[in-house]
Amino acid sequence: MRHLLNSTLVERQKAVDRFISSWIEAYSGRGGQIFCGKGCKNCCTLAVNCTFPEALLIAASLDDEQKSRVAAHAARTRSLIPEMTDLKSFLKLHRQEIGICPLLNGSGECGIYPIRPFSCRSLLATKESSWCAADFSLLSQAEKIEFMESIDREVVAFPMHYVAATQEYAQESESLTMSDMAETCGFSLYGNLPILLHLERTCLLSEVVLQGHDATVELLESQGVNSPLIVMIEESGPPPS
Repeated sequence: MRHLLNSTLVERQKAVDRFISSWIEAYSGRGGQIFCGKGCKNCCTLAVNCTFPEALLIAASLDDEQKSRVAAHAARTRSLIPEMTDLKSFLKLHRQEIGICPLLNGSGECGIYPIRPFSCRSLLATKESSWCAADFSLLSQAEKIEFMESIDREVVAFPMHYVAATQEYAQESESLTMSDMAETCGFSLYGNLPILLHLERTCLLSEVVLQGHDATVELLESQGVNSPLIVMIEESGPPPS
């Protein structure tokens, strides 16, 4: 299953990269600016979701130090699931208590950059990196208004400052990848990257997936992560974007 899914996945990653490069070139030609840079890492405080095939590709590349950090990150996430009553509470807990992506290296750079998920590839900031870590609940009304008025509404996924076109293109690639998995396995799996990595490493999730939907649900329940905020299973195709 890994070879079948990953060979197609790598080609989709290359296609996404080509689209993003072309989009940035065109945007820069119109005077626009993308503020993402090596080691800026503020977006890495966001929760990262990906398709299970993407997680499989990444899991196969991890070294021992990365595995250890992933395990610690997954443990923090699992311990806080009872407090995650909705998406808003989950995102707040993620930034305040779970912490930054465990796949960053000691220099604050992505340790899996060539095979990072579609969701990471497509997140392009049209404002300074500091805004990628901003807690908007702490901003004054005047600051919020100033932010809204400063972003380029023609290109962003309003009300955020991230480019819409690249995210939409990547979401299409996610959907195709999930459809491939559904055709192969009868269902698709999508969710929190560190959790999926940890489940693959400790429970061989890829082998359980081949046993079917019910066996996969049983494993998620036994590991305390059968929450739609953490892992989503769709029997008929990809999850909603």
